[in-house]
Amino acid sequence: MTERWLVATTEYAGVTSYTGGIGRHYAALLPALAAQGVGIDLVVFSDGPVAARVAPGIRRLIVVPTEGMPPAAALVHRARAVRRVFRSRAYDRVFLPEWMGLGSLLPSDAPLVTNLATGVRLAHEISGLRLVDLPARSRPAVVLQAVLEARQVRRSVGIVAISHAMAARAPQIWNRMPPVEVVRNCVDVAAVRRAAAVSGPPADWPESYGPTVLFLGRIERRKGVLDGVDAFARIAPRHPAARLALAGAGGDDRFEPSRAALLERVPSAARDRVTFLGHVAGEELYGAIAAADVVMCPSRWEGFGNVAVEVKAVGTPLIVTGGSGFDDFCADGDDSLVVPPADPDALAVALSHVIEDPHAARRRAARAAAAVDRFAPAPVADDLRAAVGRLLSRAVVAA
Repeated sequence: MTERWLVATTEYAGVTSYTGGIGRHYAALLPALAAQGVGIDLVVFSDGPVAARVAPGIRRLIVVPTEGMPPAAALVHRARAVRRVFRSRAYDRVFLPEWMGLGSLLPSDAPLVTNLATGVRLAHEISGLRLVDLPARSRPAVVLQAVLEARQVRRSVGIVAISHAMAARAPQIWNRMPPVEVVRNCVDVAAVRRAAAVSGPPADWPESYGPTVLFLGRIERRKGVLDGVDAFARIAPRHPAARLALAGAGGDDRFEPSRAALLERVPSAARDRVTFLGHVAGEELYGAIAAADVVMCPSRWEGFGNVAVEVKAVGTPLIVTGGSGFDDFCADGDDSLVVPPADPDALAVALSHVIEDPHAARRRAARAAAAVDRFAPAPVADDLRAAVGRLLSRAVVAA
């Protein structure tokens, strides 16, 4: 083994029941690192059922349940668990996302590199939520999480940001920053393509008598769900056969839009053309992407946007928003359509362009599919190891 890495995360494809972008990214990245001779100990925190107790390429998998724990207590429990595992062995690298401050209690001399994706403060800023907008009982945990995330970032040897947008935004959140490198997320491109070719969409997929628009992302303001639904509401009268499917876990109805509230934004005559698929797990997700005529990812701000790379790999026409992480790999009019965030009018125009000119949309999608191999696990693992090595070398020189 050339290096020994400690990695921890709150979701991991094939292990946790819920898996978002970071969980699929890590499940593709870590086996690629292992194939290069890296020995990986992985700590996975789960607040629900666990699908597996082993993971490909992982030397040691430690699953720590947090189901039923009060949120604030769970935050401290996770950070202590990471510290306990770190002290049990000698590690050359500790690689952790900032979410939930998993590395906030590590010793100051730990070789900690934080992977900047989306912290709680950034998530709420994007959503337009203030602390007073949240339920009173949840506020102490939110404050504690922000404190732990800031502590982890500031005591890190270095930072790996998932996009140039993330690297630029981070100093606005945390002020003092360690050295930063940008390394893109990865997608198991080959596996996504295989799954899309053999898997069908979920059982409740809309009947395909007209064009289907697929929204991908959590059903939350920051993912642009209000803008996506409003855009569909604008095109529904002009395209009476068009249908909208929303694939993503729901947010907290106390401060995120409920399904009923979203349907109220659609003309009554078109509401039966809206389908909520919920969280779509496994290969059915790629079956849904393949079955869609266009996928929209209208995030109000996105750190990277793994799902957009997956859409490109499948070869389905894509619409994203500009001004954030999508800018690193999406070019308007070339491989996708790019619209301003929080602009349902512009999003509606883009949707109509795809529906009315499917041949041009398919040409863009083909160009996108031809250029995604750089997001495959092996090249990203190469770049990540090199970036982490540079960050740690700089820390040694500075010391």
